[in-house]
Amino acid sequence: MTISGSSYGDAMSRVVPGTFVPDIAPGAPKAVPLPSQEVAGVGATSFRDTVKSMLAGVNDKMATSDTLTQQLASGQTHDTAKVVTSVEEANLAFEFTLAIRNKLLSAYQEISQMQV
Repeated sequence: MTISGSSYGDAMSRVVPGTFVPDIAPGAPKAVPLPSQEVAGVGATSFRDTVKSMLAGVNDKMATSDTLTQQLASGQTHDTAKVVTSVEEANLAFEFTLAIRNKLLSAYQEISQMQV
């Protein structure tokens, strides 16, 4: 599946190890790589940036789908195949995003329940 012009594998390969922290919310502390790990290379993308770009791609697909649906309903376009394809792409992207969210939430809950 391609989101925002790149595949999931490509996006995940650009993530810098040690930068996974849940700091997507505004005002949250900034992520920094762990000092004991070497950075994958100059220009590597953090997990946060990868997630942001993937979510932006999903948002773009949803907005495009909504616009095309409104155009079809108002009679501005008659290309039903394009509208249906756009709606299905947006639906698949959203379902993929929910699956990732559920996996991350499950992993977080499992880690938070561990005894140390």
